[in-house]
Amino acid sequence: MTTLPDSRRADARVSDLYRRNVSRLGPDDIVVASHGGSGQSLIGNILAELRLNYVDAYTEELHRDGRAVVAAAHTPYRRHLASQHDKDVGGAEPVRRWPRFVKTHHPPAVFGDAPVGGVWILVRDPRDAIYASHQWRVGFAEEEWDRVPASFPDWLRGPGDFSPSPVDDWPAFYTAWARRADSCAHVDVLRFEDLKTRPVEVVATALGRLGVAVDRDAVAAAVEASSFDRMRAHEDRVAAGDGDPATATRRVVREGRTQGWKRWMTPELATLFTGPDLRLVAAEYGYQLPGAP
Repeated sequence: MTTLPDSRRADARVSDLYRRNVSRLGPDDIVVASHGGSGQSLIGNILAELRLNYVDAYTEELHRDGRAVVAAAHTPYRRHLASQHDKDVGGAEPVRRWPRFVKTHHPPAVFGDAPVGGVWILVRDPRDAIYASHQWRVGFAEEEWDRVPASFPDWLRGPGDFSPSPVDDWPAFYTAWARRADSCAHVDVLRFEDLKTRPVEVVATALGRLGVAVDRDAVAAAVEASSFDRMRAHEDRVAAGDGDPATATRRVVREGRTQGWKRWMTPELATLFTGPDLRLVAAEYGYQLPGAP
């Protein structure tokens, strides 16, 4: 049986802001649940470009009427992301507040019995997702409990956020959300790799299942506005204008590639990605990982 997240450890990683936001969720909220590094920036930007109500419960104060207001302390980070920056400087309001799409990297235990209407499970090859999550945390982690060793191998060999290791966190997270989804009125699975290869079809189809009709040309335009090149160009402009040496080297939008793990994987690291839980859950989402040699 796959290890599930330790609810006490998971709860210890919830900020006061996020806890308040969970208490304000309702049946018209769709939780977009993903392990870190799995494409939240991409899907969030696409939804924002479509003027749908995608919110970041880590950096915004949510209101029961669907509004979300940035928490001032998080403005510097949000400037790195084009849609969030535009929203914070007075961008256009969503054309509809519901459904509201709520970002999370937390396991479902954090949501308790919040009456959410559904979940989009956003998934990426665990090798790419775990590596991307480490890179983000090295550059942007603010809370002490979110900080990680600078060395990726050192981090992999240490404890996970809510399971025995960072690699074990991945199957634990997705197993728990798949079970929680059974109690939701709506559930969908979006794969990062599909968002890169056939984004218009994936987004339009997922929204259609929610009863949100969108013009395919509008989705194509939103996808283009959310391309790696455009989002990275925005972040480069932010870095150039800051005059901050730290900002000059940190990027939320790093590579946006599929199978990026082939560039850093070594035989030694590969052995850390051969556990039976990881391979079993990865296969459920279409990722075939080799077993131990």
